[in-house]
Amino acid sequence: MQMVGARTTADPPVVHFDLSSQAFKRDPFPTLARMRECGPVIRTRLPLFGTTWLATTHEAVNDLLRDHHRFVLNPATAGNRVMGTLMRWLPQTLQPLSTNMLIRDEPDHRRLRHLVERGFRVRSVEALRPRLEVLADEALDELARRARATDGVDLLAHFARPFPLAVICELLGLPPEDRPQFTRWAARFSTATSLLGIVLGFRGMSRTMRYLREEITRQTEHPRDGLLAALIQVEEAGDRLSEDELLAMAFLLLVAGHETTLHQIAGSVLILFEHPDQLGELRADWSLAETAVPELLRYLSFAQISKPRYATEDVSFWGQPIRHRQMIFACLAAANSDPAVFDKPEQLNLRREPNRHVAFGDGAHYCLGAALARAEIEIALRRLFTRFPNLELAIPPSRVQFTRRPGVRSVAALPVKLRSQGRDLTRR
Repeated sequence: MQMVGARTTADPPVVHFDLSSQAFKRDPFPTLARMRECGPVIRTRLPLFGTTWLATTHEAVNDLLRDHHRFVLNPATAGNRVMGTLMRWLPQTLQPLSTNMLIRDEPDHRRLRHLVERGFRVRSVEALRPRLEVLADEALDELARRARATDGVDLLAHFARPFPLAVICELLGLPPEDRPQFTRWAARFSTATSLLGIVLGFRGMSRTMRYLREEITRQTEHPRDGLLAALIQVEEAGDRLSEDELLAMAFLLLVAGHETTLHQIAGSVLILFEHPDQLGELRADWSLAETAVPELLRYLSFAQISKPRYATEDVSFWGQPIRHRQMIFACLAAANSDPAVFDKPEQLNLRREPNRHVAFGDGAHYCLGAALARAEIEIALRRLFTRFPNLELAIPPSRVQFTRRPGVRSVAALPVKLRSQGRDLTRR
């Protein structure tokens, strides 16, 4: 429960944590424990955002994510003019992104989500599973072809990325022949860390937006079988998506629909390599995936920190004085390793039950594609390790590099070998 107390006259001191180092990305649990020891809500510094508030415990994080009245996602709603005007500096082609569902508050968010949920009901996840397996096998075929020409292959670039991208492209009803260009564009803006990388990322985003605008025009006249056509046509009580809302939604589904999943797949493979006994249990009984996938989501916590919320008024939240318009983030990774909720959270336990992780968030903004992501992760791991039973890392786990992107825990590449002990495992 939220703690309400007397407001203090001064802010607490700022505590500093290195959240970008390779050491933290490789083993975040000691740092996350120190963050919780400082309190359920602390002041710290985050890259790009500077000094801000951060919820660190499972209970405080859930309280924040569920409080849609005092903490909002749209800075303009809270009167934060500085953050509210940042979107205006985006290139013209990216301006529609300011209407995307992830930064809309109630009742606007509810309206957009409801319209999109209607579109999602065109295909259920269970009905999609056979097709997901086909797409996974196709991606593994390509992985095997690449591996024949070299001793090692990057699992992230050549399986973890193309598989979920193929899934979301097919869901949207985008032509299969266009997937390679999406792969190039997505790789640019999802891995940008330097100024040059950000500029190139904006270029990739702009090209994606132009393509989607043209595809919306084409599918308005000649609908294809898929979610994009459904979103164009979806209507309820006279309400439908505007052109900018439709464009922002298509971009969001395309990018968010594969970005989290690809890093979760690659990160899960690395985690399982680091825990060979549990990998062996999973290989012996894939029904264990029902609890293994949630545990891998919790343990990796790809999205370590949520999007910022903004206080709509002066509030006392878990005993801390958060002033009107100030930012506060939820540390999802700290919540997912809170010993008050998870027994021995620093240990991987593929049989963990219950598992109240917040990898998909909580509250009204709980991830719309959570069920699809879980299915993709399970299918990707099962098909991968079944197809290549002797799959192994091409380098020691300690040499795997993590990206420098703040707020996420993702590997930059995952070199693997599909051959082992003289056996050619690239053949089906």
